[in-house]
Amino acid sequence: MLTKRLRGQIEWHFKNYNADIALYNEKVRDILESGLTPNYGGVGGGGNSISSPTEAKAIKLYELDAEQSWATVVRNTFIAFRFEPEYKVMCELYIKGRKLKELLCDGLWETTFYRWRDHWLEYAYKWAKKFGLL
Repeated sequence: MLTKRLRGQIEWHFKNYNADIALYNEKVRDILESGLTPNYGGVGGGGNSISSPTEAKAIKLYELDAEQSWATVVRNTFIAFRFEPEYKVMCELYIKGRKLKELLCDGLWETTFYRWRDHWLEYAYKWAKKFGLL
């Protein structure tokens, strides 16, 4: 059951999807750009670390890709509703940033909107629970 607080938290990530993607891309860029300058202090150091910087980066990128984030939750929800009537409303609301009043003026019934919204937020909630985000 979604509480008002959980609904707000999930919707925040829908509205800020671009920020979540930017954060992911920044993490990727940090991994790719790490170790571009030589570290002569570590030469001949042995130990249990991976010897190839390329392999180390590949492992970090793999782990990052496996990391389930809010961006993945939002993307999975949009994909699941792609061929449903709710999809157009989701795009208008979260991607184009239109207000609910505008959508209601376009002929969408308020009861229909809230029923649809609860449906897609419940779906997103299940993904968030699966990924351990909530």
